[in-house]
Amino acid sequence: MKLATIIVNYNNAKETINYVKQIREFETIERIVVVDNASTELNAMCLLKEVQSEKVLILQSGKNGGYSYGNNFGIRHLEAIGETYDAILISNADIKIEKTAIERCLEILEKDEKIAIVAPRMYHPNLQPIRRSSWKIRTFFLDLIHSTRLLEILFYPKLRAGEYSEKQYAQDLLEVEAISGAFFIVKYPIFKEIGMFDETVFLFYEEDILAKKLQEKGYKIVSVNDVKCIHYESQTIGKTLSYYHKMKQLYKSKIYYHKMYQHINKGQMFLFQLLYIFRKIELILEIPIRKMLKK
Repeated sequence: MKLATIIVNYNNAKETINYVKQIREFETIERIVVVDNASTELNAMCLLKEVQSEKVLILQSGKNGGYSYGNNFGIRHLEAIGETYDAILISNADIKIEKTAIERCLEILEKDEKIAIVAPRMYHPNLQPIRRSSWKIRTFFLDLIHSTRLLEILFYPKLRAGEYSEKQYAQDLLEVEAISGAFFIVKYPIFKEIGMFDETVFLFYEEDILAKKLQEKGYKIVSVNDVKCIHYESQTIGKTLSYYHKMKQLYKSKIYYHKMYQHINKGQMFLFQLLYIFRKIELILEIPIRKMLKK
């Protein structure tokens, strides 16, 4: 399959450059597009252009519109210059991947016309599997529990029921409901059919929205567990957003997702807004403890 990769950069040029250097020799990838989401980092574009080549295209989006906007911007640019692809690899820069893992994913993607997305199982750098490499689509009830630390503690077993077990991950191929946006390959025609990413959300819930769109069309998402990628989970978001700003974005996306894709009523929306206030109170106590533990 003809494959292009989109990498969104925001104030993370060094890591992005290292990642491009890692994957640019992979014959499987025909085009690498780096989209700088209007970084405030000094000389970000100058640094990124060091890796620009016939294969690697460096773009600047003009604004920081978030993860969804940045990825869509890169794909639309390929359309504008007349380049078409069978599949698009969406990837963070904090990833380590082998060429064979990408080849294996493409092999699975080609096998079934209903498979829209594939991704290798995700691991920490210490080679321990990442628990939420994929998950079940967030329902109102599950996200209600996930709204505050207190509810998470009280209903922890219910939260875990929204995830896949290691026994399930022992299968070479596991059909899942939603998968991490840090690294996945999507069939380009299907991605276009569902309208690509929903740019209304700046950050958070992109994967659940994508999963819901695919589910409604009868498409599948598959975790390819016999290959892996390493996710270093860089702190780019943490460096650029405060705890409070992150939480504000999280709740904004949460309410939008449940309103537009889970069709919750006004009473349910009000409940999320109440829990947002409660979560802010929790953070007043939680943030000093986090900072103290980091010292």
